[in-house]
Amino acid sequence: MNLSDLLQGYECKLINGDKFKVVESIEYSSREVNKNSLFVAIKGEKLDGHRYISDAVNRGAGVIVVEDSAGEKQPESVTIVEVKDSLDALAYLSSKYYGDPTKDIRITAVTGTNGKTTITYILESICTGENQIVGVIGTINYRYNNRQYPSSLTTPLSKELQHMFFEMKESGVQHVVVEASSHALDKKRLDYSNIDCAVFTNLTQDHLDYHKDIGSYFLAKKRLFSNVLAHSCKDNKIAVSNYDDPYGKKIVEGFDGNILFYSIDNPVADIYAKDIQISTDGIKARAVTPAGEVEINSELLGRHNLSNILASVACAVGAGVSADDIAKGIATLKNVPGRLQRVSNSKGINIFVDYAHTPDALGNVLVSVKSLCRGRLIVVFGCGGDRDKEKRPMMGTVAAEVADIVIVTSDNPRSEDPEKIILDIENGIKQAGLKQHEYFMITDRYEAILKSVQISEENDTIVVAGKGHEDYQIIGNQKIHFDDKQACERALKEIA
Repeated sequence: MNLSDLLQGYECKLINGDKFKVVESIEYSSREVNKNSLFVAIKGEKLDGHRYISDAVNRGAGVIVVEDSAGEKQPESVTIVEVKDSLDALAYLSSKYYGDPTKDIRITAVTGTNGKTTITYILESICTGENQIVGVIGTINYRYNNRQYPSSLTTPLSKELQHMFFEMKESGVQHVVVEASSHALDKKRLDYSNIDCAVFTNLTQDHLDYHKDIGSYFLAKKRLFSNVLAHSCKDNKIAVSNYDDPYGKKIVEGFDGNILFYSIDNPVADIYAKDIQISTDGIKARAVTPAGEVEINSELLGRHNLSNILASVACAVGAGVSADDIAKGIATLKNVPGRLQRVSNSKGINIFVDYAHTPDALGNVLVSVKSLCRGRLIVVFGCGGDRDKEKRPMMGTVAAEVADIVIVTSDNPRSEDPEKIILDIENGIKQAGLKQHEYFMITDRYEAILKSVQISEENDTIVVAGKGHEDYQIIGNQKIHFDDKQACERALKEIA
C-alpha cells in the first residue's frame, strides 16, 4: 500500500523521505520488522519504541512514525513521519492498512468491570441462533468459524485487532462481539473501529495499579462511548447501559444517539425483568422491552447473571433480533467457562469455579450462591500480586461478610511474597469480625481447595474464585499449569 494513501486525512508532518513509499506491513515491535515495513515508535510504560528505531531501520523498515525528533538522524532513504500520538497513529494506520474492515461488519463492544465475558457468550448464542456468523474477541479466547486462538490480552493491540477484524470479514463473519478492557480503551486500541453498539455493565474497584484512581478508571471506560462509538461511521448507533449502576447514566452523557438502559427490576429502564425466579436450576423471568416481552429461561446462575442477560437482550433488541430468537439464544447457552461453572461430584455438595477477582464480583457471586444454599457456604480465593493492593482487604471483608467459612490462598502472586498478599486479605477479614476458627490461610492453592472439600458436608456449597477459565498460576517469573476445576476434581478423588 502507498504511504500517502495510508496517511490520507491524518494530521502528521513529513520530516523527510518519500511520501509515496510502498508499505508492506505495519509493526510496533522492531523484531517483527521486515523490508518495506512501517515501524511505529510507541512510548510505553516500560519501553520507548524510539530507542529501537535504528534496529527497525537495520531490519529493512522504509517508514518510521515518531512522536519526537528521534528519527531525524536516520538515512535519507528512510521516510520519517512525525505524529502527536503514536498509539493513535497505530490505530489509524492499522485500520487503513486493512481497508477499514469494521465498516462492513456489525461490531458490538462491551466494557465494564464485571460481566463482559458472559455477555459476549450470550450474544454469540443469540446471533448464532439467528443463523449469523459470529466472531468473539475476549478474555477466554478469540474465535470465529470454528477457529479458536488463545487470548493473550482481553483486547489485542490495534494492529492485531484490525487484522483480526479483516480476517473475520474475509471469512464471512457478520457480527463481532468484543470485550473492551479499560487498558485497551486507554491505549486507543479500539479507536477508528466503526462499532454499532457499545455496552456498559458496571464500574467497581479494579486495575487501580494502572489507572491510579476510580475517576481515571471511569474515564477510560467512557472513551468507548465518547470517542469510539461517537466517531463511528455507522448509522443507528446504540449505547446500552446499566441503569442499576451508579455510573450507568453518567457514562453515556454527551452521546448523541440511541440509548437503551437495562435494569433487573426497575420499570423506568427501557429493558427490565419481571416474574423473576432464580434457583439452583438457573434463571426464569420475562424481559420487558420496547419490542415486546422476551422469555428468559437460562441455566446461568445468580442475580448478577440476570443483569448480564438483560444487557444482551438490550443489544439484540437494538440490532433488530426477534423476541423468539433472543429467547432461543438465551436458553441454548448452558454455561460460560469459569463463570459459576459447576464441578460434578457424588458427595452431595455444590462446587463452583468462578473468575470473580474484584470485591464487587466476588460479592455478587457469593450473595447469589448464598441465597441458594441449603448448607454452609465455603469460599476459596486469593488476590494477584503486582496488582491493585487496595482491593485485597476489601475482598477479605466481602468474603467474610457473606461466606460461612473463608479459605484464603494464592492467586497469581507474580513477584510478590504470596504470604504477604494473604496477610493483606486477612486484614479485611478481621475488620468484618470473622473469628479465627472460621477462616484458614493456606498458601498452596491446591491444598486450599483440598481443605475446602475435606471440611465440606452434604448440602454445603464451595466457591473457588479468582481464576475461572485460567489454566495457570504465575509464581515469580514462572507460569505453571493450574486449573481450578481440575484441582477440585483431583481433591474429590483424593478424599473418596
